[in-house]
Amino acid sequence: MNDVKVSYPLYESFKDKLKPKRSKAQLALSQVNVFSQLSWQEIKIVEHAIHIRNYAPKEPIFKQGDPGSGMYIIMSGSVRLFFESPDPDMDQLPVLHEGDFFGEIALLDASPRTASATAVENSTIIGFYRPDLLDLLKTKPALGSKILLSLSEVLAVRLRSTNDSLEKANRNLKIYAATGGDE
Repeated sequence: MNDVKVSYPLYESFKDKLKPKRSKAQLALSQVNVFSQLSWQEIKIVEHAIHIRNYAPKEPIFKQGDPGSGMYIIMSGSVRLFFESPDPDMDQLPVLHEGDFFGEIALLDASPRTASATAVENSTIIGFYRPDLLDLLKTKPALGSKILLSLSEVLAVRLRSTNDSLEKANRNLKIYAATGGDE
């Protein structure tokens, strides 16, 4: 077979116009588990509810103890999560990068933040807040429900992972105690 590509100049000039243009925010949303099951039309609706903000290095996004208001998605840059703790070995959590998200529990309740978040470098962050989700649930209940279901799945996976880590730590403590701390 001959792999000759035929070009149609008239079609080529229209081809790019036929492709839907996706904003950076839409692309970022579509990569996050909470929104990845949404159609492009639904993502466009969510895009109207989000807030995009730029953060300078070391600028706080939120502090431990602040009321939870919503989740954040990193469009560019990186964010350090940490506990406000006097023990420096206990305060570090992973640094998050482009495409990562955090703070999603605040979409479900306004409990105080359990950790702080600070930009490591110049960062562009999407904020999706609880009032925006509640508004979507009122105005577009099917869309809001899809987001809540996806959010529940994400939280279930994270809870299982936390339970596995706690179980492993508990086993290690029992081994340590049984050996008198010689392990």
